[in-house]
Amino acid sequence: MKTFALSWASVALAVTGFLSACGGGGGGAEQGAVSAGATTVAGFSASVGTDSSAPAPAGSDSSAPARAGSDTTFTPGANGLGYPFASHKKAYVAGIRPTSSTQAAQDALIRTQYDSWKTGVQSRCGGYVAVFSNEYASVSEGAGYGMLLSVVMAGYDAQAKTLFDGLFRVARSFPAYGLNEPALMEWRVKADCTSGGGGWNAVDGDLDIAMALLMADRQWGSAGRVNYKKEALATIDAMKRRNMNPQGFTTGLGTWNTSRTSDYMITHFKAFKRATGDAFWDLATDKSFELLNLMQARFAPDTGLIPDFIVNTHSDPIPSPGYMGDGNLLEDDYSYNACRIPWRLASDYVTSGDERSKVVTAKLTDFFQRATGGQPANFSGGYTLSGTPMAPGYPSPTFVGPATAGAMVDAKFQPFLNSLWTHSSNNLSTGYYGTELQLLSLIVASGNWWNP
Repeated sequence: MKTFALSWASVALAVTGFLSACGGGGGGAEQGAVSAGATTVAGFSASVGTDSSAPAPAGSDSSAPARAGSDTTFTPGANGLGYPFASHKKAYVAGIRPTSSTQAAQDALIRTQYDSWKTGVQSRCGGYVAVFSNEYASVSEGAGYGMLLSVVMAGYDAQAKTLFDGLFRVARSFPAYGLNEPALMEWRVKADCTSGGGGWNAVDGDLDIAMALLMADRQWGSAGRVNYKKEALATIDAMKRRNMNPQGFTTGLGTWNTSRTSDYMITHFKAFKRATGDAFWDLATDKSFELLNLMQARFAPDTGLIPDFIVNTHSDPIPSPGYMGDGNLLEDDYSYNACRIPWRLASDYVTSGDERSKVVTAKLTDFFQRATGGQPANFSGGYTLSGTPMAPGYPSPTFVGPATAGAMVDAKFQPFLNSLWTHSSNNLSTGYYGTELQLLSLIVASGNWWNP
């Protein structure tokens, strides 16, 4: 039996080492020193990332048609943007919002934390990177998070499109050559801007990159230098071939029947269906819920917790016994991968009203509220499926941030949601991974998320 006499630091160190080897987490790795010549991007000089001599990403087409105007939600305003930050052009269809802070204060907090996040973005490798560590300039996950953040913050950040395009330029400059897939990003790039991932991709990074490209098409249109819609469709098609089991499950490379639960990005799958008309993405949505419900009912009936990885998806699915997904002993726990689930599912519920997202997330939130006594400071840095804290007294933003979004799914969680928002507001993260997860989750909680 696995026992946990671990400090939060030892858990974080273990996860950092294991997850950084697979590109699917960050495990709390902090931003560190960078190579000589790197330019930290806090304000973005007009010349950085806009060099007309730089190669355009593959598939760019300046003759591409402009965005369709049939959806009035995304009709460009005087600033040319389809959905500028804090415009709240389309209200959420379900769920609750924090009431302990005004809308203006919530939006201001997002702006402040976004500015803080940008200090970790640098002009490197032919574009921009959200720096991962001293050893690696970028991982595809970080590129995806950065693209989501910049497209949402357009309208506040005058250089959001420049940042977005620079992040995307790096993504296309480091293709998954091991798969011969130019529309997928190699999962990590070394600090000296050389290949660091063997030419393989990580599905979570490419899922977010594709979603961000669809959002960019709605935000800026696709008639410019980069045809965002065309690039999104290319990435979606490549992921379907390389990262999706024919049964509809997300997979790891070479492991068709092993699936990472934090890759069940329901909002993304639904957006992919709208963009392509391909019913496969409906199947992916259904299969994701099938596995999530199975894990909660069979393996965590008292907590609703979800493991990082599931194996045997084709026959008798069970939590990974370890070393079959990211290559670590925490794969059967609610750890540094599964912690993203409340944010992902809440994003779907508030924008679609899909009760399936509410049911799964409410079970998780019920447990968090009971386990912490409603006090976010009592969070643990991960839990076994039975609810044993893996790192007691470590309210990491990696866990508290997504739980904040998760508490939006039911009015009974209003006091807990308010406490989570206040805790996050007073404990803003500064390190890679925690910052991204916290900020993206608070964007959802503040009513600033939208779907293409």
